[in-house]
Amino acid sequence: MFALILAFLAACAPGSPGPGIEVDRAIVHARELVALGPRPGDSDTSREAVAYLTRTLAELGVHAELAPVGTMTIPAIEVMGTRFRHRSTRPTTDPNIVTRFGPPTGKALLVMAHYDTVRGSPGAIDNAAAVGVLLELARTLATTPPATPVIIAFTANEEIGLVGAEALAAQLGDEVTIAISLDVIGGTGELSLNGASTLIGAAELDWLADAADRAGMIVRAPLAHRVVSRWWPQAERSDHGPFTRRGVRAFHLYHRGHDGELIDRAYHTERDDLERILPSRLAELGRLLRALVAAPPPARDGDGFWMPVAINTVVPRWSVITIELVLALFAIGALARRWGPRARGGLGLVAAIGCVALAIVVGYAIERATASTHPAPWLHAPRYHAIAMTLVLAGTLGLSTRLAARFAPWVGADRYLVVAVTLPLAIGLGFLALGAAELAWIWLVPAAAIALAPHLGRAGLFAVAITLLPAALVAAPDQLREAAWNGFAPATVPLVAWLVVTLLPVAAAVAWYVRHAVAHPTRPRPAGPLSTLVLPLGWALAMIIGILMLVADEPPCSAVQFHEFHLGCETRSEVR
Repeated sequence: MFALILAFLAACAPGSPGPGIEVDRAIVHARELVALGPRPGDSDTSREAVAYLTRTLAELGVHAELAPVGTMTIPAIEVMGTRFRHRSTRPTTDPNIVTRFGPPTGKALLVMAHYDTVRGSPGAIDNAAAVGVLLELARTLATTPPATPVIIAFTANEEIGLVGAEALAAQLGDEVTIAISLDVIGGTGELSLNGASTLIGAAELDWLADAADRAGMIVRAPLAHRVVSRWWPQAERSDHGPFTRRGVRAFHLYHRGHDGELIDRAYHTERDDLERILPSRLAELGRLLRALVAAPPPARDGDGFWMPVAINTVVPRWSVITIELVLALFAIGALARRWGPRARGGLGLVAAIGCVALAIVVGYAIERATASTHPAPWLHAPRYHAIAMTLVLAGTLGLSTRLAARFAPWVGADRYLVVAVTLPLAIGLGFLALGAAELAWIWLVPAAAIALAPHLGRAGLFAVAITLLPAALVAAPDQLREAAWNGFAPATVPLVAWLVVTLLPVAAAVAWYVRHAVAHPTRPRPAGPLSTLVLPLGWALAMIIGILMLVADEPPCSAVQFHEFHLGCETRSEVR
């Protein structure tokens, strides 16, 4: 078995690095753009950026077409029912810059990067590094033309609302087979795939995965981005979005996170300077782009699933859905067999639900009481708050169950098993019904595992451990911080809600294991000081420690600062 696992991992590993670009020159281009300072659309510095790009392309012997954007429509910004900016139109002078390589006929692969920035940011990672990479890719293609058409474009006014890309999609949409947007490039995180809508299927994902293998690198497909891109392609916030909305296959590549986080807090701030660009990341991206332009874009051929565990591995989507259905049916069958006659003379499922509900109410009340006016202080220190709130929930649940046991004994160990299976099973089936196979398996695997646990004896502990899968992959503190940063999860959702949904099945599974697999069925329940004093004191102490941790925490930003800058307030000079 161990040899098979090693063979599988070896087969999934990326190959040796292929040809790339001149990274030092790409960084020189980025340095020249960053030296101009912030380059918001239709500013003097954005015009200087256009002049630099056209001059550099001319020196490379590349013909650059300046495609006017004309009158731009600035979209409205509305979040949670509040409109922060109304839709408007005004003329723009910043052009899109379009270059073409390879045969003059046939549909082209489009690779693009925007050259503007937000006000106040020098825009190294967003997006001078990507522009530098594309200039060096243009140098390579000018001397070694590709076998199939390739278009490299530098787009205007992305930051104000994808304005340049909207115009480019209207002008070139019929000429493009696949469009790739490079945005937020050069950070320390792994290169990640975003924007893979339902237009991006097995053939396109295989094409990208094969190119990554030939480039000797790994491309990740974060679950949150994959699901959001399929459900709400209209929410895409990079230049691939206008192409997707016109029915053109498109996706976005970016470097996920920075400084050990899944987010980059220097994004859209004055801290986005040249020192944050990692040359090795530009080298990887350059090799990937060389591999992509060397392979003809594929024809559409069914839906696909980017495997989250293996490396650069794609499987047909139907196979994943089939496995998920088998897991669901197995869990349902096992659940039906465990739902025996109701035990009498003690506390069962209804009482347990009441104790859990009490823990949720108490936990939420404590969370809000210690948060003051800040809507989500836990986002600034998610691990710390997760530990504190888990102690509060565990203490409340422990005290309430011990108090209830004073009136009647808890009976029916299988009731805990039913809870441990039912919640993840219901969530997994819900995601599957909505078409989110990317998320469904995360819940159906633990549901099936814990349903199998009664047949494993003491080895059922491994099944209990698998119930932690949703907490690790969906609601881990860093994952929630990233989801809130990207707007996928409202910051107003209390932390206690995330913890209950992911940890309640774990608690139920542990309770079942302790009562069923560890405790001897004929052994009397603990009595004396352990059950009457030590355990209640332990639960009370856990609750007190959790509350003290929440009270002692001071978020680095005020409520006003958080509302204005979101998590970026942690590093804004105005706040520091």
